[in-house]
Amino acid sequence: MQTDQFIPNNQVSRKTIFAIIGTGVMSFCGILLETAMNVTFPTLMHVFGVSISAVQWITSGYLLVASLVMTLASYMHKRFKLKQIFAWAVLLFFVGLFLCVSATNFSMLLIGRLISGVATGMTTPLLFGIISHDIPVQKLGRYMAIGAIIVSMASVGPTYGGIILYSLGWRAIFWIVLPLALIAAVIGLLNIQQTRPLQKPRLDIMGFFWLAGVFVLISLAFNEASIHGWNSSNFWAFLILGLLAGGLYVWHAHHFAFPLIDINIFKYHRFVLSFVAYALCQLINIGMSFLLPNFGQLVLGANSLLAGLLLLPGSLLRLILMPFGGVVLDKHGAALPILTGISASLISGILFFSFQASLTIPLMTIFYALFSAGFSLTFSNLLTDGMKQLPSKLKSDGNAAFNAIQQYSGSIGASLMATFISISQMNAHGLSSVTATARGSRNDFILLIGMELIMLFLQLIDFRKQRKIAVMR
Repeated sequence: MQTDQFIPNNQVSRKTIFAIIGTGVMSFCGILLETAMNVTFPTLMHVFGVSISAVQWITSGYLLVASLVMTLASYMHKRFKLKQIFAWAVLLFFVGLFLCVSATNFSMLLIGRLISGVATGMTTPLLFGIISHDIPVQKLGRYMAIGAIIVSMASVGPTYGGIILYSLGWRAIFWIVLPLALIAAVIGLLNIQQTRPLQKPRLDIMGFFWLAGVFVLISLAFNEASIHGWNSSNFWAFLILGLLAGGLYVWHAHHFAFPLIDINIFKYHRFVLSFVAYALCQLINIGMSFLLPNFGQLVLGANSLLAGLLLLPGSLLRLILMPFGGVVLDKHGAALPILTGISASLISGILFFSFQASLTIPLMTIFYALFSAGFSLTFSNLLTDGMKQLPSKLKSDGNAAFNAIQQYSGSIGASLMATFISISQMNAHGLSSVTATARGSRNDFILLIGMELIMLFLQLIDFRKQRKIAVMR
């Protein structure tokens, strides 16, 4: 059996490369559709007669389901053959896709997106599991960056969605992805190898129940806030119950021999700092991809084509800078790309806030490109640096935790952006819908800046700890 410890001369086999491509492109297709739907929200609100607080579940519901499935990744990778997991993911992806293209009402469309979320929840951890297990540590940074590029290429989703929505209608967004998904499925099924022994761990059903409680209850809390405001008793009840479920999972994991995700990963302080920053990074990223196209359409009056195109330069910039960021990490360590990236994203958020009253599509395009440059240097490197802090026996749990929080924080990001806008619209007091939406967006920009500042603070602490450890050695 081949493992990352026995790859001769640090070479990567052809089968491994194609397995990464197959799983990566399949994950890309799922996330592409998720981000593409952000541009369709005004259209879907009109077609199905739903509010922004309801339509945002197309994104947040998808990400919520994906994150829940990802909590099972460590168990699935130990218990089942990787090719079997991929095959089930492929099947579910196509079932979800066909439900979406044939949807006659909002509920049917939402169910299709939730099923697709299950598929992505299986393929994305598979992609990074193959990379972290089968790639030698000397090349881990660049391959993690390649994996992140494949997934982050889905950031062109709003542009793709805007173009297709404008020219062919929203259903074509799903049909056009079908051939690419079929090719990825064939490549993956032909090349995924079983390079690790199977085990028979017990499925931690109670642990999954408590984690599901955390994810679902907190998501419902923000949904309540978007409908009834921050003073809603249901908001606070759901939030408190969600936090309580989290505490119960921690207690359960301490007393169960095979927890769903081993919480011993959180004993490694530098892992925790990277993990929290990574969650915030993805929350901001999905928040931006939700906020900007909708701001362009609902406030500036742009059509779906222009709203999608404003994200294109930034999305393309990611393809250039992500591999560069991985190479910088491999050669010079994590501090340089991560701190530079967070600083660039922070400046972008400040610019959005400062120029909000005079924003135009070209100006938003420039500011988003700066944000994307910072995100490119930060995102995959936080994952790589965090995973390096864990011993081999905990890497599977770390991978599951990172992938789950990536999706869930994205779900919360979309919910938060929609909540501030929805509350502003509810409290308009005679203001026009455009003015109320702009006011809610301003609060969103303030929140994004605050989260960037927290990221910067956490990583400054992280690298200070790193320097102290280096001196001690």
